[in-house]
Amino acid sequence: MMNHVKKMALQLTLMGVVLLCIGVMGVTQAKAAIEPGHEIKYNIKSELFNEANILSTFSATKKDEVKIYYFDTASKNFQTADYNNRLRVYKGSNKIDITYKKRFLNTPLEEALAITESHGFTGSESNYKFELDIKGGNRTFTISRKESLKATSKVSYDTVDTSAAKKLILDNVPKKILNWDSAAWYNDTLAQAVVYGPATATTYKGSYAGYEADIEVWNYQGEIMVELSTKESDAAKAASIEQQWQDHLQTAGYLSADQRGKTAFVMDK
Repeated sequence: MMNHVKKMALQLTLMGVVLLCIGVMGVTQAKAAIEPGHEIKYNIKSELFNEANILSTFSATKKDEVKIYYFDTASKNFQTADYNNRLRVYKGSNKIDITYKKRFLNTPLEEALAITESHGFTGSESNYKFELDIKGGNRTFTISRKESLKATSKVSYDTVDTSAAKKLILDNVPKKILNWDSAAWYNDTLAQAVVYGPATATTYKGSYAGYEADIEVWNYQGEIMVELSTKESDAAKAASIEQQWQDHLQTAGYLSADQRGKTAFVMDK
C-alpha cells in the first residue's frame, strides 16, 4: 500500500513538472511571437514646406543630410521578389547604413506573419525590426535589419563606387535574408544589380498633433517628396494617430495627393 502511495505521489509530481514546463513554454512562445510595430506615414505638400516652414510648423530641428541609393537589377528582380537593399551615406560623417528589407506587399498580416515564422523567425531577434508600414491606406508588413558601417574611400557621401558598394552589401547581408529564397539566387541577383539614385534627403526631428515626428525631404531628378512619420508599438494607438493626423493634415490643407513610398519615388521613375 505504501509503495502504491509513493508511486502515485511520484506520478503526480511528474505531471506537475510537465504542466509547469508546458506553461513556461507557452509564456515563452507568447513573448516570442512576432508583434510588429507600426510606422504611420503621410506625404505632405512639398510646395508648402521649405526648411523654414518645416522648422516652425513641426517645432523641428535639422538632423542629417543624406544620399540614398537602391541596388536592384535593371528588371527589378529584387523588388519583384519583395527585397529591398538600401544604402544611406551621411554628409559630414563617416557613418553609412545598409538596410536589408523583406516586404509583404498585398499580403494580409496573419499570412505574412505565418510565412515569416516558417522562415525561422520567432520575434525574439533583437537585431531585426518587424513593422507594419502604414501609408496611403496601405498596410505592408516588413522585416528589416540595418547594418551601420564606416565609410570607405570608395563608399562615402562624396562618392559611391557601385562594385565596392555591392561588395559591402554582400559582405554584411544577414543570413536569414541571404537564405530566404537561396544564397545562390541572392548572390546572382546582386551581381547583376545596378544603382537607383542617389536621392538626396534632409531629415528633421519634430512633433505633430502631440506626437513625435520625423520629417524627410527627398529630392530626386528635380522632384521633391516630403514625408511626415511617427512610430507606435500599440496597434490601437497607431490607428488613432493615423486618423488624427489625417484629419489634421486635411483640415490644414497639408495632405499631398501623392502618397507613394520613398522606394517607389526613386525606383519607379
